[in-house]
This record gives sequence, C-alpha cells and structure tokens, in this order.
Amino acid sequence: MTLASVPGAALAQTGATEVDSVLVTGGILRTSSPGSRFVINRRALESVPSLGINSVLRLSPGVQVVDEDIFGQKLNISVRGLTPRRSGRTLLLEDGMPIHPAPYSEPSAHYSPSLERIERIEILKGSGEILEGPQSLGGMVNWMTRAVPRSPTASGQFALGTRGFGAIHMSVGTGGDDGGVVFDATAKRSDGIRDGHHSVFGEMAFKGTWDVSADQALTVRLTHHAEDTALTEAGLDARRYAANPYANPFDSDRFELERTAFQLVHDGRWSANLRTRVQVYSANTFRASYRQSDTSTDSMTANPATGCVGSARLDYEGAAHLCGNKMRPRDFHFHGLEVRAFLDRELFGLENSAVAGVRLHHEDVDRRRYNGLIPTAREDTPGTVLRDQNEITTDAFSLFAQNTATRGDVSISGGLRMERIVSENTSIVANFLPRGQSISKDQTILLPGLGLAWQAFPNTTVFAGVHRGFAPPRPDRDVDPLLPANNVRPEMSVNVELGARSNPRPGIDVQGTLFAMDFSELIVAGPLLGLPSGTLVNAGKARHSGAELYARADFGELMAWADNPWISLSLTHLSTAEFRSDVGEGVTNVKGNRIPYAPRIMAEASIGIELADGFGAQLGLSHVGSQFADGANTVAGSADGTKGIVPSHTTYSLGLSWRPNGASWTASLTGLNITDENYISTRTDGLFAGPRRQIHIGLRWSR
Repeated sequence: MTLASVPGAALAQTGATEVDSVLVTGGILRTSSPGSRFVINRRALESVPSLGINSVLRLSPGVQVVDEDIFGQKLNISVRGLTPRRSGRTLLLEDGMPIHPAPYSEPSAHYSPSLERIERIEILKGSGEILEGPQSLGGMVNWMTRAVPRSPTASGQFALGTRGFGAIHMSVGTGGDDGGVVFDATAKRSDGIRDGHHSVFGEMAFKGTWDVSADQALTVRLTHHAEDTALTEAGLDARRYAANPYANPFDSDRFELERTAFQLVHDGRWSANLRTRVQVYSANTFRASYRQSDTSTDSMTANPATGCVGSARLDYEGAAHLCGNKMRPRDFHFHGLEVRAFLDRELFGLENSAVAGVRLHHEDVDRRRYNGLIPTAREDTPGTVLRDQNEITTDAFSLFAQNTATRGDVSISGGLRMERIVSENTSIVANFLPRGQSISKDQTILLPGLGLAWQAFPNTTVFAGVHRGFAPPRPDRDVDPLLPANNVRPEMSVNVELGARSNPRPGIDVQGTLFAMDFSELIVAGPLLGLPSGTLVNAGKARHSGAELYARADFGELMAWADNPWISLSLTHLSTAEFRSDVGEGVTNVKGNRIPYAPRIMAEASIGIELADGFGAQLGLSHVGSQFADGANTVAGSADGTKGIVPSHTTYSLGLSWRPNGASWTASLTGLNITDENYISTRTDGLFAGPRRQIHIGLRWSR
C-alpha cells in the first residue's frame, strides 16, 4: 500500500502521452501547462480505499481540507490560505465539467465524485488557471474518471469499519476496437463524527466512448448522486464542547441532496497539428438543509405549544427539541457549451503550442427559506411559512487563449481570458412579505497570465508566472435587490509564483514553489468580521504569501532493492495571510491582522514499504497549524464557540495491505487518527470536533 503521487515534475515521463491523447477527455494539465501543478494518481487513490476525498487532497502542497463529515461530501478546500468554507474559492471540475451547484451563482460544494471511479486528480495553481473559470484565485481541482475498457472487465470493493462504516462499489464494462462502456454503482454509509449523525449516499455513473473514426471520438457521461444525511451544520458552544466534543443537540437537523449530470464530448484530430474538443454539459441539483432555528427574533421561533417561549427562544442548543427550524430547499440548474482548439506549429523559429476556446454557460437558481414551528417541520407541515424566495439567473460568456512558445530550453506562455457575466436576482418574498423586486449586474473582466519555464538542468525545470485572479460576486448574497447600495465587488488579485520541479534520477521527485497573492478586493464572510450570518463583504486589500514543497524518494528504484521502501513529504508555509486595509460597513481595525482560517504551517509526511511477497505498509502524519477564527484575531475562546484560536493538531494514519502474487484481489486495513486525537476542526457556526479514530477493513478485486 503506497501513497504514490506524481508531481508536475514527473508529468513528462508518466502522463504526457495520456494527457495529450485525443481520446482522453477532460484533462486540464498538458506538458505546456505553465506554473505549479500536481497529479495524484490511481495508485495513491487506492491507498485509502472507500474513504472520502479529504485524505487524498492533503497530499498536495498548498491544499488544506477542513473535516466536517467522514466522506468529504461537504467539501471545505482551501488553496494557499483562501477561505475553505464549502470550497467557495477553489474551482472544482469533473472531467473538465464544473461540479459546484452553480459555479457563478452559488459555488458552495456539496458533492465530489466517488473515488472508486477516478483515475487521477489534477491540481493546478499557476497562470494556466486562466484557461478555466470562473474561479482563478488559488487553484483548481479536476477529478479525471477512468477510461472505458476495450474488453470485458469487472471489479469491486467492499469495506466495513468503526462507527457504522460500510461501503460497496461495483464496476462492469466492456468494449472493443470501436469503443466501450462502463457502469459504476457505489453505496456508502457511516455514523459520522458527532453523536446522532448518520449518512447514506449512493451514486450511479455511466460512461461510454465511441470511436467515430481513427481521429474522432464521442464520449458521454451520466451520473446520479443522492445523499440523505442526519448532519447538523451547527457547532457547539464552549460549555457543551467541554462536556462532550461530539455532542449533538440538533438531532432533528438533516441534509438532503440529489444531483444528476450529463456531459457529451467530441474529440477530433484534423491534422497532425490541430485537434479540437467540444463539450456540452448540464447538471440539476436539489439540496435541502433542515436546521434548528437560531437565536434570532423571528416570530416563527416562538411556539407556546412546545414550550419554546421566553428564555427558551434564546437557548440555541438547550431548546433544540422545543423550537422550530429553518428549511433551505434550493434548486440549481446549469448547462453550457464549450469549444477548444489545440494547435501545435513552428513559427519564427519557435515551437508553439496554443489553445483557444469559447464557452457559453447559463444558470437558474431557486432559493427558498421556510420557517417551521417544530424541529421536524417540512415545507408542507401545518404552520410552516415561506420566509424568503429568490430566483437568480446568470449568463456567462467566456473567451480564452494561451500560447506556449519554446526555443531550446526556454518556454514562454502568454494567455488571456475574458469573462462577461450577466446576473439577475429577483426577490419574490423577503421576511415573509411579497416583494417582486429585481436587480441585475453586467460585468466584463479581462484576466491575463504569463508563464516562463527554463530547463536549467536535465530533468529539472525552473518556472515563474504571474496572472490575474478573479472570483465573481455571488448574486445569491452579494447582489441584493433590496440593498442595491451594498453590492459586493468582484474578488480580484495578482498572483505570482516562482518554483522548480525536478526528477534528477529515477525514484526522486521534488517540487518547490514560492508564491504571493495580492488582493485589491478580498471577499470575507460577514461573521468573521462581526457581521450577520449569511453576509459577504469586501475586505479590501490583503496579501497571501509563502512556500510549498513536495518531495518523494523511492529507494527501491534508487538502489534496486527487492523491496520498495519510500518516503514522501508535502509541506506548506503560509508566512503571510493578512489584511492590508481596514473594512468598512461598521467593522474597523483589522489592518495587519491575520486572515481567519489560514494556518501558518501544514505538513503531510508518510513512509512505507512494499514487500516482495505482496505485503505493504505505510505510516502517515498530518499536521495543521493553529488558526484564528475571526478577523479581530481573538485568542480567548468565546462562550458561543465561534471565536478564539483553533489550536494546531497532528494526526497519524496507518495502512496495511496484502495482495498475494498472481492474485486478482487485495485486502487492506486502514486506520485514520489512530491515536484518537481530539481536536477542533473549525469554529464556523460554533465548535466542531475533527473525526475520531476510524478503522476500516477492505477487499478490492478485479478481473
């Protein structure tokens, strides 16, 4: 069992042919991709069978993942210190298709593909980001699904573990010279992190490829994902957390999600130097959270029939079984068309690799909020009242191009992305009253990027880059038809990096990067600055800077050992993450303070060995440094749990595997947080504890 990841330094040796192939769709990385990049390959994914994405993504330097659930369905990804909340500042893709419910209108991640059907994960943080969108601030993550088989295949995985964990995955496929199909089915369950949590989700996926001719191929993907989770998004106050970090007074809270997605891709090679990729995509997502009412004075929170009156209305946790709830059912739909052309040519004595494209994208969002009289109320329960309803439409038109010119050992990449975004937010109901008011916003943004690569030594490349980062305002919160004066401006930055990647000899991979992001407009969640929940505000100027390092040594390749011991390290030092100006809207004096949820140090280290008789073992360490939970950099913990230091924590993992020589199956034993470390993962909406010790046994087979 190994955690073998392939950094960008090794891409030319390990993945260039596959990434550049006309028949492989959805990859964002090519040999000409400028800047820092990282690939987590299939071998690494299989090292944590049946678990979620969180443990895998931490292999990449610069990436932080905040644990909120066992499977990582509530994705909280931070790249280079940006806000991790629901991965709102990280672009997420599956085979090059967006996976946020609404990438422009509501980039709050509640879904990630099942790892069992993923071939590799690509992470890009350099100036090549401008080829994607709409987010181009810290980085992007692209899940690449496995290619369809060209002969009959079948595989499966099964796992059981502590806290009611269970997982099963089955895959069957077939194919021939003209294409193939594969069908995947996954089901998982767990009792989660806190008492009373329970999560069940299932996923079905179909992928088919048809080779229309020797130079053209069609690929279709269909996925359906459903989740039913007894999970609260409300944390604990300090008193209850001290008594039991895993307590859950909100046992009526639930989260439901259903997502159906479609993608059709045409890949064509029209000459030795020209190829195209056209994709049509669509996704429908319904998500609903049912949460206990907070301590506001909404009239619906009072209910004499249950005893939710007087002081009970202010006892957020103690009166959870008495007071009503707030329902947030939301419907999302987006569809789009994207065309890309890739051209390789020689011009003015330079080898040029160019990509240019256009994308049309449309989103419809229906956001509703109901108030109920009892914790288990639903939209059709007697006494439930519609509090808010907003309908949001967004149309985005994108043009992008990038050319990499190479002469000798030096390559220069220059690119430009244009985003035109037109959004409209209609407030149908607000605070229980009919409104019928709309506001629209039309913005055009130009995002240039420049990258330089120099092969200073054999198998060693020095790279540098600069690009303009951008994240559009969210019309669901930032473009309020009732408060047009408070519209939030786009988040803008200038991102610079300097690094090197090297594969000096077989068995050694190293990549190091220095980076800086200067924000002219940083967007921060209101509660981090003492403002109301659900708001986002412009925090003005800010700066993130630091260093990343990844190193791996496979001693078996270095010394031709019969066994294969190895060691790897992923290290991030976020030396600076601070406000460079004070914030308006009634909040001041944050200039010079550290930005919340931006740990100074993050480290992942692991050692392992593969024995000749099929046994494997690995030991891993994960460390996250301390963080502030608010813009005021409050040190002492507050009574409600939302302010104060989030202390550093270190957890350990253990993996054992056995695959007898010639066998088609692998047995595994996986342990996460094996010392059962109790730590705070976040103070968002109160104190949350990180996952407890988990022990899983699994069996994987294929034929």
